[in-house]
Amino acid sequence: MRPSFERRALTACLAFCELAWLGCGGQLAQSSAETPVVPETLLEAAATPTTSPAEPEQSHASTAPDTSRNLPSECTRVGDLCLPPRAFVRRLCQGASTVVAFHLLKKDTPFSRGFVRARKVPPVNALGGPSSDANLEFGEEVLILTHTDDGAPGKMQVSGMGGYDVLRWDGTCANLAEGELALRAPIPAKHAPIEWRYVDENVQDALLKDDGIREARKQQRQHCHGVTLGSRSPQCVAADARLEDRIFTAVRGGFALPPLDQLP
Repeated sequence: MRPSFERRALTACLAFCELAWLGCGGQLAQSSAETPVVPETLLEAAATPTTSPAEPEQSHASTAPDTSRNLPSECTRVGDLCLPPRAFVRRLCQGASTVVAFHLLKKDTPFSRGFVRARKVPPVNALGGPSSDANLEFGEEVLILTHTDDGAPGKMQVSGMGGYDVLRWDGTCANLAEGELALRAPIPAKHAPIEWRYVDENVQDALLKDDGIREARKQQRQHCHGVTLGSRSPQCVAADARLEDRIFTAVRGGFALPPLDQLP
């Protein structure tokens, strides 16, 4: 019995597929046999990332300390004077900080001191910042910041008013004309008014560890009763003066101050 047309067609199709599969398998086997074998050590080396010593990994965050806003510890020589850097002086005199004045006027800082030799000088900050309400008086100690000598060659030209820009013990800057400042104290040194309320709290806490300051503060609170404006009793005025003198003597003599919270 002859196979039907459909059966012959199905048999032919199956035979063709089998030959095609065997052909593919032969090609795959041949391709596999021709592929070179790569040693495992080379594969591991290729998979391991390398860092060139000439191109170290860089960090975007800088670990170097920022010293641009530290208080200066070295001075610029102008004649016989040892003065703070000019850029620092301009920042300093734009504000007023009693505690910054303490750090600059305390014992062993290198900067030149001066003493008012005029009877009274109105407080004028020629560098544009705030001024004190109190006149500079004969014998007051100040820190010399700049000196201008009428345009003479080799002299520093900073303040537009001439003479000296100085820092007072209350933290404000002021200007003194030639002839209003001496480099030696004509009498026992005085100071600008030092108001306790303008002293940073951490510095107050440190100062109160001194027995004399602690007792003077106790008397000041007792006689002044928190008065900051208006008339004060003679007892309050005397107590304020004693407290200020104690602070002035302690800091000027080398009292250990805590670090500054803010810098000019």
